[in-house]
Amino acid sequence: MSDVVKVDIASEADIFIMEYKLKKCMQKYYLDLPSILLVARELATNILKYGGKGFVETELKRDKVVVLAEDVSKNSGNDIEQKIKKRGLGVDLEIVRNNSDELKIERKEDGRTSIRAVFLFSRNKRRNFILQFGTASRPHYLEEKNGDVCLYKEVNGRYFLFVADVLGHGSRAREVAELIEGYIKGSREEYLEKIYAGLERLARGTRGCVVFAALVSKYEIEYLNVGNIRGWILFPDSIKKLREIPGVVGRMSVKVKIFKEPVSLLHSTLLVCTDGIKRRFIPTPEMKWIRTLNPRDAAEKIVRDFSIKEDDATVMIARGGIGP
Repeated sequence: MSDVVKVDIASEADIFIMEYKLKKCMQKYYLDLPSILLVARELATNILKYGGKGFVETELKRDKVVVLAEDVSKNSGNDIEQKIKKRGLGVDLEIVRNNSDELKIERKEDGRTSIRAVFLFSRNKRRNFILQFGTASRPHYLEEKNGDVCLYKEVNGRYFLFVADVLGHGSRAREVAELIEGYIKGSREEYLEKIYAGLERLARGTRGCVVFAALVSKYEIEYLNVGNIRGWILFPDSIKKLREIPGVVGRMSVKVKIFKEPVSLLHSTLLVCTDGIKRRFIPTPEMKWIRTLNPRDAAEKIVRDFSIKEDDATVMIARGGIGP
């Protein structure tokens, strides 16, 4: 295997062009390593932020992949060099450093900066992805039983995450929640579309629910989100809100859509909450405790500080790591 994809980077549009060409090249060789796309995108973004323009070249070899990024501005190297001196590789390069096997940063004599990230196939095969998972939930303040469902399980090397909010509260909502929980725990399906279809059949004739379901691997989140459940991916210096489509499962016909995010949870955090959490709660990069606390402790803090007492409230937080 040997191939090269090189794209000049001068605008946001060039990043999309680079991703398209790189995906096509990887598909040609049946290469399933989303970290390459993640790192290439991060380096291209850094070129625009600090260099103004440059190029990203990805070379696919028999035993490794090399991503080379270089700016063409003589001044931008000073900015990146100062960032490296002050903060190690800096927040902007943390994703690159932690998702590649080798990283070399070179300041050239003319002031340009060159960054070379290497992915070794043999080393990536030995890494085991694990997921830290924490939840917190409490019922309506006048009720003892909770109509929310929150659980996760492993499915053939990936993690399946699930949050549902049955309409209403109390015992009747809990009865539907228990039916849903039993279905999800007993399901052996690996495809979100089929899981949703089964849930839709189950919920017909009930008060219905809103639902978030996701399959998480080391470098990708695949998810569906029907209704008013909110979710975010928290990076060290930014936040991305997950998409959703309107509807109530079991009460109306919904053409479900599956979304995919080529994101690593190794160095980011997934946060999902039901509408029992106040709308004014919106995570920000300044809320560092969401990423630093144990996921369960962080979820409990959100429920304690931001829940609506007149509704069931549930928070799920997931964060990735590397196991033995």
